[in-house]
Amino acid sequence: MPVIEELGADARLHPARLRQAKQNGVKLVGYTGRFIPAELILAAGAIPHFLGRGGEPEAPEAVLPYMLRFMSPYSRAQIGYHLLGMDPVMKLLDVIVAQCDDCHMSRLADLLEYFKLPTFRVGVPTDWDKELSFKYYYDALVKLRSRLGEVTGRPIGEDALRRSIVWMNTVRECLHRISSLRLRPNPPISGSDFIRLQHYAFSCEPGKLVESLNRVYSKMNDSKGVTSERLPRILLAGHVVAIGDYTVPRLIEEAGALIVAEFLDEGVWHCYRNVGTEGDLMFNLARAYYLERVPPTSFQPSWDSRAKWLQQLVRDFAVDGIVWYQLSFEEIYDMECAVLAKKIDEMGLPFLKLESSYEYAREAMAPLVTRIESFVKSIQLRRS
Repeated sequence: MPVIEELGADARLHPARLRQAKQNGVKLVGYTGRFIPAELILAAGAIPHFLGRGGEPEAPEAVLPYMLRFMSPYSRAQIGYHLLGMDPVMKLLDVIVAQCDDCHMSRLADLLEYFKLPTFRVGVPTDWDKELSFKYYYDALVKLRSRLGEVTGRPIGEDALRRSIVWMNTVRECLHRISSLRLRPNPPISGSDFIRLQHYAFSCEPGKLVESLNRVYSKMNDSKGVTSERLPRILLAGHVVAIGDYTVPRLIEEAGALIVAEFLDEGVWHCYRNVGTEGDLMFNLARAYYLERVPPTSFQPSWDSRAKWLQQLVRDFAVDGIVWYQLSFEEIYDMECAVLAKKIDEMGLPFLKLESSYEYAREAMAPLVTRIESFVKSIQLRRS
């Protein structure tokens, strides 16, 4: 769709904009995941840069001398692109805020420090239902606020923080409205396009992003569906679809299905809940990012609440089948997949588990395509 490609073209200018901003004395701050509020980075007068690239085998392989093979290809990739000289931004960053919520991302933080990249860790306790854990995370954000003020020489005031929260809320609302169009029997946007749109939103020029997203919504709200028939409606679940990792979503839709909802922990905007703008803003940030979103699978106990959210998405979006997409060596997602597969079976829904190490060579693609096509065909037969 042309209007989405306009955002894609703008997002591709992101590295050049960062280089120019760096020359102009603006500070650049990288961050590695969903628990790092970009609101704080914006309020400090810095430009945020999301480290969430993936989809190619070379970057994870480049880290093997320093990181066990049995670590997630996604976490390995974030430092691997830098080691290969394929990341034009990381060397420009004034600080990288690294969330440490599991062994994979904590090891990434170790390597960032090992390679002398300016790193600030934010610890994320996984026993999320304890008051002490929330306080730990809240205190980490308070320290991050102070550190960002030191980096930029611009302590974060309440007014600046409120403005950044309002802006981020607006972006989330725009994306949520666009996603809600997929509730229609024949949505005007495909799932693969919506995933790309979210990725573009991480890198588009902030001053134009909201206006661009509003144009996307307006055009799609008035347009017909992406196909002339009702295709099988798929929910894509799992850990992460990284920026650049579009093979699986593309294959699902090329097989004759349509992704209408996602249940992913990373690599997407969590746009169904905003941050409060009244009262203690730091408390609001901590609560929204740590407690009010659907907890990731590493948070325990969380699988019951995650299953309920998944079931709600199935009902709301009239899902016909679920594709579970995980990366190699992500053992906790493997465990949850077994649990959720039973609940999905109780709902009478077809379920397909796919696992990737970003190896999409020709010999690996043929069986992957066959499995996806067979899965989609089975849903079509059930409906006939």
